[in-house]
Amino acid sequence: MQLKKPAKIPNSKEWKKIMQENYEFIYIENIDEIPEHALWTTSCSKTKTKYKQGHPTDFYLGRFNLLFYKYMDKFNFKYGVLSDKYGIHMYDECLDYYDIHPTNLDNNDKFFLGRTIKKKVKKYGYKKIVFYFPSPLQSKPYFEILWYSELPVYYISKIKILD
Repeated sequence: MQLKKPAKIPNSKEWKKIMQENYEFIYIENIDEIPEHALWTTSCSKTKTKYKQGHPTDFYLGRFNLLFYKYMDKFNFKYGVLSDKYGIHMYDECLDYYDIHPTNLDNNDKFFLGRTIKKKVKKYGYKKIVFYFPSPLQSKPYFEILWYSELPVYYISKIKILD
């Protein structure tokens, strides 16, 4: 059986149309569009520490990750960080360090990671995801992984609307 591939997201303003029509993701532009009882997520980052093990806040130290953690703490939200190794690294998990870049992932890897996310998110009692990252074009590999999860996904690029 051939693995179904996600739609190609263009490097233009058409990304939103493809994301909504082909991925069936909802783009959040206003605070009242944020779903209740959804798990908040962001992507892992190139900037990581070299701890052998740690929680997401120990590993992923990019500036958008730090902003994300600030808001998760401020509003007491549970969260996970999408991981190129683990699928999702939950707020309370201490996992082993890794260094995998999303360009090293093929569709089979993304499929496996997406299904891993689905299982773990459901294990934590959630049925939908809010994914935060400011750049939709840099989020493409994570959109594909989330698409394979088959969970309802809400994408937010401006986390400051929570204020």
